[in-house]
Amino acid sequence: MTDSPRRRDIFFADMFAQSHSRVARLGGAGLPLLAVALSLAVVLSLASAPASAQTEAESGRAAALESVVVTATRSPSSASGVPASVTVVGERDIEERNVTRFGDAVVEVPGVYVRGAAMGATFPGSGQAVLSMRGIPRTPRTLVMIDGLPINNALSGGVNVAGIALENVERIEVVRGPFSALWGGNAMGGVVNFITASPDKPLAELRGGVGSLGLRAGSGVLRKRFEGGLGISMSFGYRESKGDADAEYVVKSPGAGTATIPVSGAIPTRTVDGAPAWWVGLKGARPWTQSNAQATFDWKLGDATRMTAGFGWGEYKVGYSSPTSFLVGPSGTPVFAGSVGFPEIAPQRISLLESDFLTPTPAFERDLRVFATVEHRFTGGSVLEASLGRLEHRFTFVQAGRTAGHESGAGTLTEQPNDRTDLDVSLRNPLGKSTILTTGFALNHSTLDRSTQSLSYWRDAGTATALTGSSTGESDSAALYVQSETDILEHGRLVIGARYDRFSTSGSIVDTSGTQDYPNRSFGRLSPKAAFAWQASPEVTLRTSLGAGFRPPALLDLYSRFTVPGSVAGRLVLYDASPDLQPERVVSFDAGVDYARADGLQASVTAFAQDLRDLIYRRSITPTLTRAENTGEARVDGIEASLRVPTGVRGLRAIGSLTHNFRYEITRNDAVPATVGKQLTDVPRTMWSLGAEYASGPWTGLLVYRHVSHVFGSGDDLNQNTTEGVFGSYDSYGVANLKVGYRFNPRLAASLSVDNLTDREYFVFNRQPGRTVYADLSYRF
Repeated sequence: MTDSPRRRDIFFADMFAQSHSRVARLGGAGLPLLAVALSLAVVLSLASAPASAQTEAESGRAAALESVVVTATRSPSSASGVPASVTVVGERDIEERNVTRFGDAVVEVPGVYVRGAAMGATFPGSGQAVLSMRGIPRTPRTLVMIDGLPINNALSGGVNVAGIALENVERIEVVRGPFSALWGGNAMGGVVNFITASPDKPLAELRGGVGSLGLRAGSGVLRKRFEGGLGISMSFGYRESKGDADAEYVVKSPGAGTATIPVSGAIPTRTVDGAPAWWVGLKGARPWTQSNAQATFDWKLGDATRMTAGFGWGEYKVGYSSPTSFLVGPSGTPVFAGSVGFPEIAPQRISLLESDFLTPTPAFERDLRVFATVEHRFTGGSVLEASLGRLEHRFTFVQAGRTAGHESGAGTLTEQPNDRTDLDVSLRNPLGKSTILTTGFALNHSTLDRSTQSLSYWRDAGTATALTGSSTGESDSAALYVQSETDILEHGRLVIGARYDRFSTSGSIVDTSGTQDYPNRSFGRLSPKAAFAWQASPEVTLRTSLGAGFRPPALLDLYSRFTVPGSVAGRLVLYDASPDLQPERVVSFDAGVDYARADGLQASVTAFAQDLRDLIYRRSITPTLTRAENTGEARVDGIEASLRVPTGVRGLRAIGSLTHNFRYEITRNDAVPATVGKQLTDVPRTMWSLGAEYASGPWTGLLVYRHVSHVFGSGDDLNQNTTEGVFGSYDSYGVANLKVGYRFNPRLAASLSVDNLTDREYFVFNRQPGRTVYADLSYRF
């Protein structure tokens, strides 16, 4: 059931009326922090010497001029001139960091929180990866694109952590705040757009390296423009690791009673909610491989027309190894199962299953993309652009049965093939000298075919015995959008736009209870936005924006039914299909200031206030049945800031970033009323980083310290898991990373990276790796 126009109007009117007062409510703890950040930028700008060398000043000026973004307005614009909170991660920024997956490249960007498999320190797995922007939790609420085409999959809206060929990325544009007015669904928290390097920047390079945890890696890039206009831009990358044997603990809570097997060797610990528990073993390392490739062909068909086409491929595989039990029985052998107890502690026992020691592997995920774009420039300055892309996403995993062991036992295999096809056509038309009018339409078709099979041996997909359930889903959407960019007053720029998306979905489920068909239904969403930027001086730009965003329910949300273990031993809880879900939505107001000086000093501060409506939560219908509903509302108010300061030493500059959420709490939840007033999950209150970058002569270097405050993990909507330093917790932590590079000559270079420099022990659910080292060599032809 779609919103009536009256309900929608009331929602926007309420947001417009409240936005002013919410910014005022950033007082108390908020305004002092904002004042400090702004004052720091001003003081540093006044105190810094003008550049100590002409080359540094020229470098800073060139960086400011060359930082061009297309994501914020769909037209190439200077990053300092767009009325949006934007960060551009350039090729040099990527090169200075130890980048394995996309999270490694954006981890220090203000307003962005990444963890788990989004970064390269742990085994890959999209279900373990989190990308949250501006306090809006989880990856499906952020739109992720490669060259302007979405890569959020049709299954859940998530992103394959191995699906981006970072070896050939020229820059990453991070645009914070809702951008559904231009880009449609998923763009609630913001947009991350990975821009592939052009063949007009020729390069032929091979790279290889080795590191801790058995890490081995290799990659290659080839970019060239041939006579006649054809250009190629190709890359491949491969990484493998033995995994971290100390990452995943087996922790069991004791119960009253008399055990049948006396054991020793257990280590006392606590659960995440602070209850006493025993650490009884390790699940074993998860060895993994990760590979990707991309090839783009670029044709210049005269001076007015350009066409690009190509394919991309990325996949990972995660394996398993033998677990370890700390428990030793009377015969001196390890104990993995039974009713075990400790003779010196009575009465206390642990009910232990061998399946407690098992990881849900093997797991496999693959993306295959094909894409094409045509751009034509008309006489008079109009630009027509059409992009077509298809993403085929394959995600497979296994789960052991309750009575399974490492080398035997039944289980299940879940396969979730899903596809999406996108077409986007836009026309940018200059109206006089002061206005650019962008109009366009977008189409999407998505499908899901999910199945679960029984396995006689849970680690071997070839032992499938029966299909236990399947589901299919299909969605189609069509959208129209319009935007005007107008230069007004003196040095002012006004952007006004809107987009209307119309969706239709249908699906079916087959399981032991029979077949259930869900007929076609439709819903729509209007997303307006207005933004204004004013260049108050050559160095200072003031900006503000007010806009709306949404996330349509994913096909997995709508048309899947599965069971999970409940809180009572032996009881399964059915997660039922939810075919009537509506889009989640957000309205956001922000205001900020950007400062950029010719000697390279840059500072940016943005305050934001956001209302989230129709958030999806699960309601318990019975003790064994839950169903997802649009029952939640939340409010997120915060600040984001970044700083780059030349130090006066040739090639050396200080860098820093800050993200602080003054308020990020649930304000309504009819499904679970006890969560009202609790903090949103998968979002830290505070993140900050401070470091130094160096580039002079043959040397480059980066030393950065990053702090993240405590996080309540997925599912902890009641904020009960406050204990830190134990398995399953999301600790408050700070880590220092270092990378040093040296170029021997124009062809040969080497680098050394040290992550977690101080060897800090902390948990982000799993125990995180200690100090790790990675060294690589690169050769340019």
